[in-house]
Amino acid sequence: MYSKSSVPVIILLLLAAGCSEINSTLRNCPDGAIEWVDILKFNDVEYHGYVDGSEQVDPAGRGSVLGEVTFKMADNACSDHNLRNGDAAYLPEGTIIYEYTGFSPDFRVLAGNKVYQVQHNDAAQTFDDLFDIHGNLEQLSIDSSYDGRTLTFFPEGEAALFIDDFLTLDYEGFDEIYPVIETESGPGVFIGFHLTDGTSFQLTYWVEENVINPGGFATERMQEIILSLKEGLELEEE
Repeated sequence: MYSKSSVPVIILLLLAAGCSEINSTLRNCPDGAIEWVDILKFNDVEYHGYVDGSEQVDPAGRGSVLGEVTFKMADNACSDHNLRNGDAAYLPEGTIIYEYTGFSPDFRVLAGNKVYQVQHNDAAQTFDDLFDIHGNLEQLSIDSSYDGRTLTFFPEGEAALFIDDFLTLDYEGFDEIYPVIETESGPGVFIGFHLTDGTSFQLTYWVEENVINPGGFATERMQEIILSLKEGLELEEE
């Protein structure tokens, strides 16, 4: 079995995860209404709460206490707020942050009975530093950019080759790949990572530019695999 495994741009998080936002109208803030994404920062790692199936995670997977939320941004912060350790978009102050058994806390933590997964880590040098998916990936898929459903699964051999290259990519950060993304080429394809704990997540891959969220330049082999698998697939729908 193989294991699956930004603050990148908010729009990309919403595209890749299709999750709800939090509206908060703040007093004394020049911006008025603020739309927050579900983020958490702890120990210099920025996490997001858009992990499919995380509401079904067994509480028994809760490990040691790591810390707690010290500031709830919704209703309390303006849009120019600088994210600090202990900040969360909507988790209440005092919410305990736990290890998630089987995963490095640099990749995932548990807070408020929910999985939070890394979206940015300044200390990471490669994707392997970001995504602790060794031994936890069941399948890879290409998913619809329209509704997120699985269009096709990677054959086992191609999945192994793709992940081997994926984990060795240099982590450049979204600001580095953004200038090469051609918006006219569409939203790219979604790569689905299906983990053994029953959760999954998606990363956006811009095939023509050969770059992948949350900030890496992919290999030619990765590009060739995606091009061969997406032939005949309806990647865009009306």
